[in-house]
Amino acid sequence: MRLIYLLASDADDAAAAQVEALLKQRGYQVRRADEKLAFPPARYLEITLALWSKSVQLSSKQTLFTNCAIDAWTEGRLIFAQLDHTLLPCGLGDIGTIDLSFAPARVAAVRKIAEAAQAIERAMEARRREAAAPAGGGDPVPPQAEPEAGAWPPKGKRRSGRSDFSASAALLVGLVAATAFGSLGFLTMPAAPVLLLGAAAIAWGGVAGALGGFLGGRKSAQADEPGLATAAPAPAPPVPASAAREVAGDDDLFSETPAHVFVSYSRSNGEVVHPLVAEVEAAGRDVWIDREELKAGASSAGMIVRAIRYSDTFCLMCSAEAFQSDNVRRELYIAHKYNRKLLPVRLDFAETPEDFEYFLTDRQWLDLTATNPEERANRLKAALGR
Repeated sequence: MRLIYLLASDADDAAAAQVEALLKQRGYQVRRADEKLAFPPARYLEITLALWSKSVQLSSKQTLFTNCAIDAWTEGRLIFAQLDHTLLPCGLGDIGTIDLSFAPARVAAVRKIAEAAQAIERAMEARRREAAAPAGGGDPVPPQAEPEAGAWPPKGKRRSGRSDFSASAALLVGLVAATAFGSLGFLTMPAAPVLLLGAAAIAWGGVAGALGGFLGGRKSAQADEPGLATAAPAPAPPVPASAAREVAGDDDLFSETPAHVFVSYSRSNGEVVHPLVAEVEAAGRDVWIDREELKAGASSAGMIVRAIRYSDTFCLMCSAEAFQSDNVRRELYIAHKYNRKLLPVRLDFAETPEDFEYFLTDRQWLDLTATNPEERANRLKAALGR
């Protein structure tokens, strides 16, 4: 593969060009993102290398840059590097970075980028092999089962069976026709021409027999063909429930459950959020909430993406702490990407940052700041029921 999508600000063109040249020396194909086109997403199999700097932070397209990087993170294809020591953006603050701030040391730093890219390529190849491998570890192409006794034979055998029937019918009809013509010749003609007429009778009888056998074979095949179309295959043996659970992936587990509410919140607000979630669950709604504070690793990325993808509502618990949370910012982007129904719930009077306002500007809020604690759960349940 060895495909790199270089995400950088136009103001950092010199540094980006140096990194691009070093990567090309290592055999990578590099494609630069166009800031004028609002940092379009990476292509299939491309690994995104995002170069963060103060220029990006001050850019009007900073939110789009961050969203593009988060999009690559959700797919396990992000390498994040810093051209200076500017504070990392919300949503990527807990992502491991590669330091490119010291220009003379960028040759060694690019080696780390290449090593990270190779690790991502191995992980992508492993996922493709796992997806291509059949469940249970059997052969990729199962052997064809032998037809049961009495079942319609395979196509090749149908042809040979039809030929056998036609030959036997031709022989039988030919003998009958030859005898009839020969008897007629002996009864009506003198002795001399009888031999000639008999030979002709045999010849015409053979032709008539072949034609009769061919027509008989076609009628037999047409009568039997519907049986082939209506015959049902033998049912497969039932799979034990334990075996099905062993081979079921996370997608299957999510898809088998009813649509749920995904709750995104800061762990600092757990004392407020957890009782509300308990009330919603007691009312019969299925809720997915992270109570263990998943880190920004590849495994947690896949779990969060699947949980949001298979939800019907994304409930965002807004607070000063939530607006500073990298997890909340990433989850909000994923919900926007999959066009989930979004319910922002205001827990305090914190001002909404611009990168959150980008997603929440046209949403109907549920304001719980002035609501009695006893009534908060009822209002939340009513809002989720809409």
